[in-house]
Amino acid sequence: MTDRYTDYNNWAWLYNKTVGPDYSHPQLALLQRVLLPHIPENGHILDLCCGTGQLIQPLVKAGYQVTGLDGSEEMLSYAQQNAPGATFELADARTFGVSNSFDGAFSTSASLNHLMSLEDLTQVFKRVYGSLKEEGIFVFDLNHPDQLERWWRGQPTEGEISRYYAWMITPNYTPHVATGAFEVRIYQSSVHSLGLVGQILSPIKRLLYKFLSRPRFIGLRLKLLQNFTAIEPHWKKKDLIYPIKGHPIGAVKTALEQVGFANIAIQTIDGATEIDNNHSAHFICTKP
Repeated sequence: MTDRYTDYNNWAWLYNKTVGPDYSHPQLALLQRVLLPHIPENGHILDLCCGTGQLIQPLVKAGYQVTGLDGSEEMLSYAQQNAPGATFELADARTFGVSNSFDGAFSTSASLNHLMSLEDLTQVFKRVYGSLKEEGIFVFDLNHPDQLERWWRGQPTEGEISRYYAWMITPNYTPHVATGAFEVRIYQSSVHSLGLVGQILSPIKRLLYKFLSRPRFIGLRLKLLQNFTAIEPHWKKKDLIYPIKGHPIGAVKTALEQVGFANIAIQTIDGATEIDNNHSAHFICTKP
């Protein structure tokens, strides 16, 4: 396994508590609309780059047989806990070797943006194509260059403060090279290093953090997180950086066609067929 995928182990515990559950709800609605109607009862489904597996358990409960594949051992460890009725495989999306096994496959949360070349992305498409039965459906989403240029501007976009940890995500993108990264800054409480003053102030801070956790205070919360070390000097800080590539929509569609996929539709998560710079591009295609 490459260092690139083991790097995601460092984020797994936090992803499992925060981003994984939050992102799964709208993605499940998408799958219910564009994927599941084409899957037979008790059909086999592949969740490619499954992360901590929050999307898998509702599919298992609905009677589907699901395999989750990811390159991070820690992500899969949480996925196994979240969806004990599924099958999991630790593998690289570019080289996994299952053949003609699945009625459908999906990859969500822009996971495929982490493939840093069109050649690597095409290799993933080849593997998925080979893993599908005839008439199998493949659904995935990407953050495309226009969207990345508009929204990934080096400013924090998400974050949370809890009693024992805090986190913030800051995405950035460089249009002329079509690459970017998002930084995950994580703070973890060091309870035993608090002095007397810290112990006195701690309940007051917890009330403040609870107040700022409301959605309407996200701006204040992100400002606080940008200066969090000054407020919580004893909390341990860690910065994790994950590179991404902005793949043009047209080039992605051509790659799918070259691999053999047909009936390629591109839409937003809400089903609109016009992809603007506010929305990710969701691809739905079929293996003939």
